[in-house]
Amino acid sequence: MKAKQKKLRIFEIEITDDDAFFNYMNKNEILLKDFFLLINGHVSDAVRDYLDAHGFCYKLAKECHIKMPAKQKENENLAIMEKTAPENGTKKSKEPALRIVSEKVKTLVIEQPIRSGREVVHEGDVTIFGRVNSASKVIAEGNVEIYGVVDGLVQCDGDYMIIKELGKGHLIFNGDILDRDAFADKKPKRITYGKEGAIIKDLFETVNY
Repeated sequence: MKAKQKKLRIFEIEITDDDAFFNYMNKNEILLKDFFLLINGHVSDAVRDYLDAHGFCYKLAKECHIKMPAKQKENENLAIMEKTAPENGTKKSKEPALRIVSEKVKTLVIEQPIRSGREVVHEGDVTIFGRVNSASKVIAEGNVEIYGVVDGLVQCDGDYMIIKELGKGHLIFNGDILDRDAFADKKPKRITYGKEGAIIKDLFETVNY
């Protein structure tokens, strides 16, 4: 027997009525195929039949007893420090000596296009100067900046995204699937997060204070 822990990408969906569910799934079916679905709310027989017929891997939330940890944001970019004892012969200071135990994960910079079929997964920030081709994936726990056309899947769990142009691809920001209509004008966008969810604005929009 063998057992191995895996990092599983979960997408939680809360259903209020069947029509809204089917409209949402028809728009995002290809994207959601890569996730384990945790289903909340009203789950009719029609919803179950749809999920089964389309081969989704899913579970009803009420049947699970999994504790979903909240993402830790505070101080996540700070180095972790610990106290160390003074070396022999060194005058004792009022302040304890500090040693860096671990640092923020460095930015991954990619200058070439992400070819189809490739998956880029990084714990920190990701900057891509080329195109993200169809059937490719970029998954980052930090911020994402892409200065080529996005035709693949980009998933960002950081504080912001910068997208030059969304082509045929899909964007997920902190668990929200972003509306493609917001990128229809082909202008570079910056995406941040507010109380109401993702905020999408023109990158070069003038802000008056």
